[in-house]
Amino acid sequence: MTAEGWQTVVGEQLRVTKAQYEAGKIRAIYRETGSGVLAIYDVSDAREMDQLLASLPMSRYFADVSVHALWDMALALQGI
Repeated sequence: MTAEGWQTVVGEQLRVTKAQYEAGKIRAIYRETGSGVLAIYDVSDAREMDQLLASLPMSRYFADVSVHALWDMALALQGI
């Protein structure tokens, strides 16, 4: 791939990521030095998560993707 082609993919990745963030699907996003990106998604189920990740232009270049379900424990702590 040419440098220009790669820059096109990077630009498209940023555009799609921003759209997911603005839609409330990405709640928080962090850059992990030397590793990649950590994004906290808010989705209804595994299918939606798969669709959102697959829609990222760089998804075909991902060497590794880890998905972990999280839940907010603050509500449980309030009842203690």
